[in-house]
Amino acid sequence: MRPTAIERNLLTGTAARDYMKKMIETDHVLTAALVKNLIFTVKGAEQYSGSLNEEDLMNEERLIEYTAKIFQHISEESTRDNIPTFSTTEVAKYIGVSPQTINTWLREGKIIGVEKEEKKWSKIPEDAEVIFTNGKQVRIAVLKTNWEKENQQPEVDEIAYLEASIQELEKKYGGPFEAVFGGKTIKELTVEDTDASVWWSYKARLKHAKISGH
Repeated sequence: MRPTAIERNLLTGTAARDYMKKMIETDHVLTAALVKNLIFTVKGAEQYSGSLNEEDLMNEERLIEYTAKIFQHISEESTRDNIPTFSTTEVAKYIGVSPQTINTWLREGKIIGVEKEEKKWSKIPEDAEVIFTNGKQVRIAVLKTNWEKENQQPEVDEIAYLEASIQELEKKYGGPFEAVFGGKTIKELTVEDTDASVWWSYKARLKHAKISGH
């Protein structure tokens, strides 16, 4: 199971740093060994090995710094697994507010799990959560699913639709197409024969739909 945006952010917050200190205070040697192993096993973390030495690992502040870097790297690495992301416009659509509102919520911290890239917000991942005024937190993926369900177009039975449309035209003109317009083809119908053109099209589509259905 992939870590959520909130769980990724936990690795880089003050709580994580406090936890690092407690780890070192509890067992400095074990924490140093853990950091060394992570550097050489976590994908991409080997970049930190060049500046690593045993003396630094035995220094509490330096060890905290190394551990924080590894935690930060793990947090960033877990986002590279092609997590679907959305623009502020898309998220606004799912919630029913304006894109400007989404930007305001981002600044106010009402959407958690979104990172800033330099001076602007990055795309909003599907596991980010919106904090509504009632305190309820809802993931973007859930809001998207709900929106899709509410806006789902009902399936239309094409044959039933065409048959009903043809019946309406037969009722309007008092008989079937052949009796009203004779043996005219679509090319022979005039501009004035708008209904006839539509009627002819319905008949052709109905014939094709019935053949395709078998």
